[in-house]
Amino acid sequence: MRQLLKRVGRIVLWPLRRFFDPRFAGLGAAVEANVHATLDSTELLGRSLAEANSRLVNVYDLVEATRAEAEKASGRYFERLVSGSPSDLDDKAAALLGHESGSTGLAAQSGLWFNPPVTVEYRSGEVRLGTVNERAAEVPYVFRGLAGLEPGARILDVGATESLVAFSLASLGYEVTAIDPRPYGLAHPRLRAIVGTIEEWDEDGQFDAVVCLSTIEHIGLAAYGVDAAGDGADLAAMGRMLGLTKRGGRLLLTTRYGQAAVGDLERTYDRAGLEALLEGWELQDLTFVRRTGSSTWELSEPVEEPGSELVVLVTAQRPS
Repeated sequence: MRQLLKRVGRIVLWPLRRFFDPRFAGLGAAVEANVHATLDSTELLGRSLAEANSRLVNVYDLVEATRAEAEKASGRYFERLVSGSPSDLDDKAAALLGHESGSTGLAAQSGLWFNPPVTVEYRSGEVRLGTVNERAAEVPYVFRGLAGLEPGARILDVGATESLVAFSLASLGYEVTAIDPRPYGLAHPRLRAIVGTIEEWDEDGQFDAVVCLSTIEHIGLAAYGVDAAGDGADLAAMGRMLGLTKRGGRLLLTTRYGQAAVGDLERTYDRAGLEALLEGWELQDLTFVRRTGSSTWELSEPVEEPGSELVVLVTAQRPS
C-alpha cells in the first residue's frame, strides 16, 4: 500500500516538480518566443504577398502601357481612332486634336487656320461644343453691309489672314484685295493678297468698300509678328482706309467695345474712342452684340463696364 501511495504521489506531483526544476526554467520562454516568431513570420509573409501583388500590378500597367505605345507606333491606334467613335479617345489623343484645332496647331503654323466662329472640345471619351466667338455675328453683318454692291466691285479686306471673308467675296465675283502682315492661305483668280500693314502700304487705287473685321484693335500693338508702333497707330490706319475708299464707298468695321483699355494684344474702345476711329466717316449703322453665354451672342445696349464682352458692328460711308 505504501508503495502504491508513493507512485500516485509521484504522478500527481510530477508537473509541479518539473515546473520548479531548473532544467525546465526556460521552456515557457522558449514556447513564447516560438509563438511570437511564428506570428512575426505570418505578418512578414502577408507583407511580402502584398508587395508582390503591388509589383505585379505595376508590371501589368507597364506591359499595358508598352502594348499601347507599340500599338500607336504600328499605326493601329490611329486606324482605330479614325474608324472608331468618340469613346475611343484617350487623354493624349484628345489633347492632340484640341491643340491642332486651335490657333497654335500645325495648321495655324502653316498659315491655314481661319478662326471658326464655333469651336469643339475634345475630351477623353467624348467630343462636345466648345465656345462660339464674335464671328458668329461679325461675318453675317459684313455680308449684309455689302448688299447692293454688284459683282466686280473692288473690296479691301484689312487683317484678312484668319478669315474666310476675302475668299468668300472673291468667290461671289468681287475683286478683292486682302492685306495682312502674314501671308493669306487661300488663292483665287479674283483675290490679290498683300503681305504688309495698311499704314505702310503704297497703293494709289481706291475701293468701293473696306472691311476691317476684328483687326483695328490690334494695329500698332506688338501682335501677330509686328513690332509696336506707338500711340495713334490705329487712328493712322483708319485715316489710310478712308483715303483708299471711293467717295460714297462703304466701311464695314467690327471691334471690341466697353471700358476703354489697352493690353499687350488688343484695345477696347469706349464711345469716345469709337468716335475718334470714325472721324471723317458718315455713320450709317451702329449695332452692339454681347456674349450672354459660352455659345450665345445677343443684341445689346452699348454698356461700358468692366468684364462685359461686347462687340460693336459699324457701317459707315465716306462722304460723297
